Amino acid sequence: MLRSVPPIIEFFTKMASAIFTLLIGKLLYDETNSLWAFATASGGEFIIVTIIQLAAGALADRHAPTKILIVINALCMAVFILLAFIYHWAPTVGLLLAAGIVYVFRPLYRTSLFVLVRKMVATNDLRAVNGQIASASQLGQIIGFALTGIILSWTSEVAVFYLMALIYGFCLLLSTFIYYRQDVVQLAVTSSKKELLNWADFVQFSKGHHAFIVRLASSLSIAISLGGFYVLIAPLVTAKFTDNSQWLSWLSVSYALGATISGILVKKSEQFLKVLSSDKLLMINQIISATTFLCCGLLNQLVWLPILLFCFGVTTTLAAVSLSSYLQTVALSGVMGRTSAIQNIFIAAGNAGVAFFCAWIFNWSFNAAAIGLGLLILFIMCLFLLVFRRYPESTHSDSPSISN
Repeated sequence: MLRSVPPIIEFFTKMASAIFTLLIGKLLYDETNSLWAFATASGGEFIIVTIIQLAAGALADRHAPTKILIVINALCMAVFILLAFIYHWAPTVGLLLAAGIVYVFRPLYRTSLFVLVRKMVATNDLRAVNGQIASASQLGQIIGFALTGIILSWTSEVAVFYLMALIYGFCLLLSTFIYYRQDVVQLAVTSSKKELLNWADFVQFSKGHHAFIVRLASSLSIAISLGGFYVLIAPLVTAKFTDNSQWLSWLSVSYALGATISGILVKKSEQFLKVLSSDKLLMINQIISATTFLCCGLLNQLVWLPILLFCFGVTTTLAAVSLSSYLQTVALSGVMGRTSAIQNIFIAAGNAGVAFFCAWIFNWSFNAAAIGLGLLILFIMCLFLLVFRRYPESTHSDSPSISN
C-alpha cells in the first residue's frame, strides 16, 4: 500500500541520522570527554535549524514534498560518497561538510514528510500512519546505532559513509516511486491559489487559533524530556551502573522498545486513544519522564529502571503521535509546511536548551543534573497544564478563511 512508503523512508533516514549522530558523538567524546561538546553541537544545530526552517516551511507548502525529498536524498547520497573518497586526506573538512549537509537538510526532510503524510492520508488514518512513522523512527535508530558499532569494530569510518550513501540512495528510489504515482502527484502538486499562503497568513491564522499555537509550542516539552534522556544516558551508566556497557544497551533498548511497540499498536488502540486527548497524553508522558529523572538522581539501586524507561518510550510516542495528528488536522493546508517548520524549531530549541542545562548542572554531579532536569520538566508541565485549561483543544475543518 502506498501509504506504507513514508514509514519506510522514515526508517532508513532515521537509521542514517542515528549512524551519523553516533559517529559525531563518538569523535566529540573522544576529543573532549565532556558534555559541553555535545551541548555545543546541539546549539549549532538549533541555529541552523531555525534559519533553514523558515525557508523549509515555505518550500514544503509551495512545492511538491516528493520533489524536495528526491533532491535531499540525491544530494545526501552524493555528499557521503564524496566524503568517503576525501576522508583520509581531509577528515575534519569532510566531517564538517557532512555535518553541514545533514543539519541543513534534516529540517527540510522533516517538514516535507509532515506535509506529504497530511496530503496522502485521510484524517481518520493520521494517528495510525504517524504511529507507524514513530515506530519506524525508533527502530531505524536502534539498528543504526547497532550497525555503527559493528562496522566501526570491523572496518573504519569510510565504510560507515558508504553505508549512509547506500541508505540515501534507497530512499531516493522510494521518493521517486511516490512522485511518479499519478494519484499522489495530483495531491502533492496541485493546489489552488487560495492555498498558496505565506508567513503572514500563518501568523494571522495562529492569532485566531490560540489552542493550535499552544499545542504547537508544547512540542518543546517533549523535546526537553527526550533530549535529556539522550544527554544523560551515558553519564547515568557511569554513575549508577559501574560503567557497564551492557546496561547502556539495556536502557537504550528498553526506551526504544516501548516507543516502537506503542507506535505499532496505535491503530489497534484507536478507540482508547480517542478518550485521551493529546493534552492528557502529554501530561502522562511528562509525569513519567520527570519521575524517571528524579529516580535516577535520588536512588542508587536502579535495576528496575528498564521498566520505567519502557513506559517512558510508550508515552513519548503516544504523545508525539497524538500531537502531530492534531496539528495536521487543525492547520490550514496552505500553512502545513510552516506548521511543521515552527514545530521543528521548538524541538531543536528543546534539544539545545536541555543539552546546555544538563551540561551546566553536571558540573556539580550527575545526581544534580538528573534531579534538576526532573524538576525542570515538572515546572514546564505545570505551565502547559495551566495554558491548556485556558485554551482547550479545538477542531478545525481545514478550510476556514483567514481574516485580514
